[in-house]
Amino acid sequence: MKENVRAAVAAIGLAHSTGRDLLSVYDHGAGQHRRISAGVNGNSVNAYDYDNSCRITGNLPGLYHYGVGKHLTVTAEGGGKFSGYDYDEGCLFNMTVSGTSALIYDYGDGNYFRYST
Repeated sequence: MKENVRAAVAAIGLAHSTGRDLLSVYDHGAGQHRRISAGVNGNSVNAYDYDNSCRITGNLPGLYHYGVGKHLTVTAEGGGKFSGYDYDEGCLFNMTVSGTSALIYDYGDGNYFRYST
């Protein structure tokens, strides 16, 4: 997955799990905050990536990332677990949210990526 798409997925998962709107996420691998706001109301997602000037919207699990012009799925499985598919890169991912941290395994990159609020 592209870094900005992965960070948006983390923000959406964190907003869903915590029940709070987020203004940014910290990308531990890059050592920087990513300016992505995300709110989830029921299954309705409204997110905006300020670093890339694009929206990510839809109803879980089906979302659309306007920055890459492709769909992605984010399925909430309960207990802070999520799975999904990035149609831009053609890869699966899993995410676990615990408290204010999200850990994503990106099958396309074959690595784990950690984010926090």
